[in-house]
Amino acid sequence: MTGSQHGGSTDVDTDVLIVGGGLAGLALANYLARFDYEPTIVEQRTEWGRGGYGIGLWAEGQSVLADLGLLSSVREVATDPRAIAVRSSDERVLTRMSIPREQSLLLAVHRADLHAALRDRVPEAWLRMGTEPIRIDETCDGVEVTFDDGSTERFGIVVGADGIHSTVREQCFTDWTVREHDTYIWSLWARQNVEIGPDMVSVWGPESEGFVARVDDRVGFNLAARHDTPVTGPARETLRDHAEAIGWKLPALLDGTEDEPFFDRVRDVSCERWHTDRVVLLGDAAHAVRPISGMGASLALQDARVLAQELLTTDQSSSRMAFSQFEQRRRPDAKRVRRTARIEAAFTFLESPVFRRVRNELTKRTPLFEWFLERELS
Repeated sequence: MTGSQHGGSTDVDTDVLIVGGGLAGLALANYLARFDYEPTIVEQRTEWGRGGYGIGLWAEGQSVLADLGLLSSVREVATDPRAIAVRSSDERVLTRMSIPREQSLLLAVHRADLHAALRDRVPEAWLRMGTEPIRIDETCDGVEVTFDDGSTERFGIVVGADGIHSTVREQCFTDWTVREHDTYIWSLWARQNVEIGPDMVSVWGPESEGFVARVDDRVGFNLAARHDTPVTGPARETLRDHAEAIGWKLPALLDGTEDEPFFDRVRDVSCERWHTDRVVLLGDAAHAVRPISGMGASLALQDARVLAQELLTTDQSSSRMAFSQFEQRRRPDAKRVRRTARIEAAFTFLESPVFRRVRNELTKRTPLFEWFLERELS
C-alpha cells in the first residue's frame, strides 16, 4: 500500500516485500496487518509442509504470541510442562525442577503447528508461493526486485526473513558467515503410546542429547549428536545407533513410528550488518543460533515485533533509521543467546566418559540447572 499514516510518518511509499514465509516473516506480516500495511510475502516452496523440529518457546516468544492474540490457539497444540527433568544415559534422574502453576516457562510445540497458527491470520492474497528473488537492486527511492519467473517489481523496503541460506543476505550483504558444526539433529513428532510421564525430559548421552515432550497423543522427539565425519540424511540407522546409546525411552519411541525424521546439520550465522538503507535481515537470516539453546524461534518472533515497532513509529521517510534502531535493540539479545548456546553445547556434547561423569555429578549435586531455568523464568 502507499500513503497510509503510521505514527509520525510522511506520505511515502510503504510497499513491503517479505522474502521468506517462515516464523519471522509471518509474525512480521501479522504485526504490519494491524496498521493497514499489505506486505507481499514470497516463499520459494510451492506448498507448506509438516517438516521441522519440535521447538521450545520461552517466555519472551510466548509474549509475542500473546501480543498477536495467538497464544491460546498455540497452547492447544503445545505442551506447557509442570516439570523439566534431566536424565543420564544410565537412566538416572540428574535433576528435576517443578514449574509453579502460575508461570509458563517453556512451551514445546511442533514448528509446523506454530507456523500454521501464524499463517492463519495472513491473507492468502499476500502470499506468493514457488518464487524467490534472483536480483535485488537498491536505489535511493526504492528497491527493484527481479523474481525467478522473470518479472520485476518495485518496493519501498525488502525484509530478508529467508533463513540460514538467505538469498537476500547473499545478494545485498558481504560481511557474513555461515558456520557448519559437527552436530546433526533429527526430529520426529508422531502419535505414540510409549509412556514417558508428564515431564519434559532431556537425556544426555555420549556426545548427544535426546529431548522428549508429549502433546496429547503425540510425542516430540529431538535428538542431536556430534559426528567426526559428515552425515547425509535422513540416516535413520544412524539415528537408531544414537537412540540406543542414549537409552531411556528413545529406542521405543523410534520403534513407534515409521515416519522419516526431519534431519539437518547444525549451523549458525554471523552477520556484521543487518541492514542497508532499504533492506533488512530478520531472524535466522541475520543471526541463526545453534538449536540446543531452544531460543531460535523466540528470537525470530521478538525480531518481528521490534522491527514492526520501529517501522510504525519511526519517520517513514527514513527506513534506514528504523532499521538501525531495530538492529541496536536486537543485536545484544542475539549475542547473548549465541553465547549461551555455545556454552550449552560444550557442556552437553562431551566425548570423554570421565568429563561426562563429572558433569553429571555437578548437575546432580549443585543447582546449576535450576539457576538457568530460574533466570529464564525471571
